[in-house]
Order: sequence, then C-alpha cells, then structure tokens
Amino acid sequence: MRERLLAHPRVGAVTALVRRCLQRLVELEFVDRAVALASLTFTALIPLGVVVGSAVPGIHRKDFADSIVERFDLDERTAKLVEQAFSPPDGVQSSLSVLGVFLLVVSALSFTRALQRVYETAWRLPRLGVRATPSGLVWLAGVIAFLSIFGGLRSAVVDLSRPVASVLVALACAGVVWMFTPWMLLSRRVAWRALVPTAALTAVGMTGLSIAGIVYMPRSISSSAASYGTIGVAIALVSWFVAAGFVLVGCAAVGAVLGDRDVTPAPDAAGRDAAASGT
Repeated sequence: MRERLLAHPRVGAVTALVRRCLQRLVELEFVDRAVALASLTFTALIPLGVVVGSAVPGIHRKDFADSIVERFDLDERTAKLVEQAFSPPDGVQSSLSVLGVFLLVVSALSFTRALQRVYETAWRLPRLGVRATPSGLVWLAGVIAFLSIFGGLRSAVVDLSRPVASVLVALACAGVVWMFTPWMLLSRRVAWRALVPTAALTAVGMTGLSIAGIVYMPRSISSSAASYGTIGVAIALVSWFVAAGFVLVGCAAVGAVLGDRDVTPAPDAAGRDAAASGT
C-alpha cells in the first residue's frame, strides 16, 4: 500500500518537493541562521530604529518605544519599562554626530549582509560580499521610508476598515516589502517573478506571526519585565526576533525551491569577469 501510494504521480511530486525543501533548509543551516538574524536585529537594527524613530518619526510622531507599546497593547507598567529601555533622550537629534550615524549604518549593514547571505544560499548564488553594500543601503533606505509612511497610516487604516480588511492591507504591504527585499539584496540577480513564492510565503508568515504576537507578546513582555525588570523586555523581544528569524529563513528556503524551477539567475560581476578572462 505504501509503495502504491508513493508511486502515485502527485504523491511522488509532493514527496520530492518536501525533500528538496528540507535539503535547502539543511544547506541554509536553518537554526543557526535564524538565531543569527535575531541577534543582529537586536544589536544592529534596534539602535537604528530608536534613532530613526526619534529623528524621522512617522506621521503621528511616534518613536520606537511608542510603536512597541501600541503594537502589543502593553499595560501602563510594562509600557513604562519599554519607554525606559528604548525611548531616546530629548536631544538625540542635535547630539547625533557624523561618526555616530556612520557607525549606526555600518552596524545595520551587518544585518543586511546576514539576510543577503540567507537569500544567496537559498538561491545557490555566489556571494557578492562588500560589492552588495550599495544594494544593502538602498534596501535600508527603502524600508525606513516605507515604515515611516506606513507606520503613521497604520492606525488610520485600522480605524477606517474592518479587521479582515486590515489584515488584507497588511498582507498586501508585507508582500511588497518581501518582494523588494530579496530582489534588492540579491542585487537584482533573480527576476522578480521568480521571487513571488518567497514574497507570498514571507508575507503570510510574518503577518501570521504579527497577529499571534498581539496575543502572546503582551503576556511575555509583562512576565519577563516582572521577573527581570527592564532587561526582561529585551529577553522577550529577542524571543520574538528568533521566531521571526525562523519564519524568514524557512520562507526563503521554500520560496527558492518553488521559484527556481524555471529561472536562470543572471551571472554576477565576478562570473562575468571570469568568463571574459577565460575567453
């Protein structure tokens, strides 16, 4: 019976697809990559988010701490701990130096390089290394601009639409972000049509995680804060970032398997140079 079932064309195709996805996850070092992304999010992107949230806030002038409080609907006591941990001083705009901004950007680029390596490994592309820095900078600027605009409009969208419509809007916006992200970080070496599965899977996964976070995170942050104080807020956020890392890496692997069946990636600059020297 088992052999007959496996011999069925559809079952065989699904089995082969699952095997390829698992193989790609192993190649990606799934767990290690997810944890690395989580740690870099906390050490590299949060400082940038704190500064950007103060210097270039959204339409409603919310800083990074306010965004966390509103996002997870935290109680007053926990909200104060979050504000103590992440609210910047009043003079942050005037105290920023050129060197400080440079270090923040360099730190944030460490995250973009890590995410870039995830997509390069998922698509089995050669690594560009420092040559991909311009793409990382464009991605950072694009995401900051998008979050600054959408973050300010999010409350208005929720107020003016029903919950189902709000989820659909969030899915559509997430789809745009997660289509742009691998396309840019891969330096446009993969056609955007091939990235549709990655964008769709990541948008659904991250939106689902966000909805689950509305239920889980207030309790987690409150519990950790009650046990450990301000550092408990960081512990709860890191656990959330690890879950997001699993979603990102898993969707990158499966999306690449689904998308690379009929795509031929363009050779990178090093490949073109090697081919030219060979001729």
